[in-house]
Amino acid sequence: MTTPDIKTFLVDGGMPGCGRTLAVRTLADLYIRGYRDEKLSHGRLPKARVYVWDACNDPETKTGYQMWHARGEATVHTGRFGTEEGSKAYALVSNLALEAAKEGPVRFIIDLPAIQDSAAIRKVLTADLLHDLNTIPIWILTRQAMSLGLLADRVDVMPEIYRNRGVVIRNSKFSYWNNYVEWRDSGLRRALVERSRWLDLFMLFCNQYAQAAMDNFIPNMPFNIANEKALADGSWMGLLRIAIQLFTGSEWDEWNVIETL
Repeated sequence: MTTPDIKTFLVDGGMPGCGRTLAVRTLADLYIRGYRDEKLSHGRLPKARVYVWDACNDPETKTGYQMWHARGEATVHTGRFGTEEGSKAYALVSNLALEAAKEGPVRFIIDLPAIQDSAAIRKVLTADLLHDLNTIPIWILTRQAMSLGLLADRVDVMPEIYRNRGVVIRNSKFSYWNNYVEWRDSGLRRALVERSRWLDLFMLFCNQYAQAAMDNFIPNMPFNIANEKALADGSWMGLLRIAIQLFTGSEWDEWNVIETL
């Protein structure tokens, strides 16, 4: 019997506005693009079904994630972390993803809200289920000292998930990617990146104008759908360049290595 091909990306960061949603949209779109067009994956992304738990919103809140679901590009369920609806959404999507992985590759993405209590995450998500889901933590790093401190706390409180492998993504919104000197010189980086299987990557910043333009249609609009709107509506042509950059430029080349974990 072959081992199910499932990877779960736990998109975390602990800090409000650190860029978790941007990372979730990029990850999901990356795998959706890889699934729809093998050439765009550069041979490094598998054909995979995408599942998303939006743990930041209530089920009735309208977000761009639901556009994936409506178009059949991803299975998306919504429910805020720590609520009954959230627990139901987590259980439902986890079961669906595990079942689907018996038939083919699955990539499950969890969009966590800004949570600084690591013990609360451990209690709600449970280490055993995260292990079954083959969970890979993705930490969106800012240049605030608290961002490094919270990551160290996650490693201490949830070592089964955070200690051996994961991804730190330096968000260029807060500084040029090579200016993260606190992270570069930290003992935490030496422990995770140099001595364990953590990747040290960067993320491009989607500028405020582009984000505001997309939010006029719907908050958190997926970039692949924005790309289509750019082609259909001349006023969106500026967004087309951003979409191309995110999917076929530095972001693709930088993030494809996640598949090695």
